[in-house]
Amino acid sequence: MPVSLERVLEQKRTATVHTTNMERKEMHNLQWYGFLIVLLAAICADLVIPLFLGTRYPGYHHFRDTISTLGTTGSPVQKYQCATLILVGILWLVFAVGQAFSFQTIRWSHAVFLVGIILFGVGSILAGIFPEDPAGIEETMSGKIHGIASGLGFLFLILNPLWAVWIDEFAQLKVMNGVMFPLAILTFVLFIISEHHTTGILQYTGLFQRLNLCVLYLHLLLNFLWQRGGM
Repeated sequence: MPVSLERVLEQKRTATVHTTNMERKEMHNLQWYGFLIVLLAAICADLVIPLFLGTRYPGYHHFRDTISTLGTTGSPVQKYQCATLILVGILWLVFAVGQAFSFQTIRWSHAVFLVGIILFGVGSILAGIFPEDPAGIEETMSGKIHGIASGLGFLFLILNPLWAVWIDEFAQLKVMNGVMFPLAILTFVLFIISEHHTTGILQYTGLFQRLNLCVLYLHLLLNFLWQRGGM
């Protein structure tokens, strides 16, 4: 029997919808991989570049000295470290856009989660523009801005594992996020109280700072990767 015109048109519409859906899925995949690269670039830039810069700073100790020490006045790598902080901040702002796109809806938990990433990025940019003061000198306006900006950025990002517990897209990672939250607080507290110690385990301020960053970055990476696996 001859195929009716309506059936032919229906088949064409079905084929068009299928093609459109495939194109959207491919575009979504490219978008996700693009923001994953941005996320990995931000993490590597913040943790790896200072490893190389530290080798060009005589007397610098990665476990005892903070990352910001590389950007203080008189540091032979000041301009490189400040540029790195600004770059890292920009990358976090770009990733915040990607994280927002990955959410199906935006509720209060999604919003505060995104705010944490954004403020951390802004704090990093300001920390790069306003370097930390060298140890032993009176605090300058640049040092104050650096401390406030980076401190607030850390505090807001530390809360992200807690907000993640209420985010539907991370529902299968509640235990992981529940563990990451106290770890983030613990490493941050150790980082803060170690700044005025020169002996014992608490002399390793730089180590605690890097551990805190590792916890925060790992939680962001695992949550983002899980969204891909659960789609």
